[in-house]
Amino acid sequence: MKWSWKISAVALLVIAGSLLCLLWKQGEPRRDSIKTLNVFSHALVSEDSAVLLDKIVLPRAFQGDTISEQSEFLIKALHDEISPGGVLAIKRHAAFGSLEKIFPDETAAWCKQANVNPDNCVAFKMEHAGIRAEVVLVREGNVYRVLRCNNVKQMAENS
Repeated sequence: MKWSWKISAVALLVIAGSLLCLLWKQGEPRRDSIKTLNVFSHALVSEDSAVLLDKIVLPRAFQGDTISEQSEFLIKALHDEISPGGVLAIKRHAAFGSLEKIFPDETAAWCKQANVNPDNCVAFKMEHAGIRAEVVLVREGNVYRVLRCNNVKQMAENS
């Protein structure tokens, strides 16, 4: 009878380990997206052009510009949109999922505008005090890049 308890205990540990592994794997896109947003936010604050351009999908209109022009545009355009505190608020409070699940009405237009496949996109959405924060990232290979980022900084100020 002792062997049956030992076998049951081992089986229970295997099942629990498998479930934990599955849950960890399912949370990977969210964790990777938050890492990308953190790196992007800190690069924006430090004005690190190389990291900024590596972590974002540039609008088509700016793809022909010089690296200096591109980074200058990003710094000006996104300075009031994202901050480390805003990323923390998004991490703690925002809804996360596929782009089609989080922003079903906007998916087609946003993906067409950036020329990306919606199946490769994930999004965060948070609403607070009448303001809606939007973050969309696209997976390219093993990395995520920011496709859209609006009102993230305001979430830190309002949460």
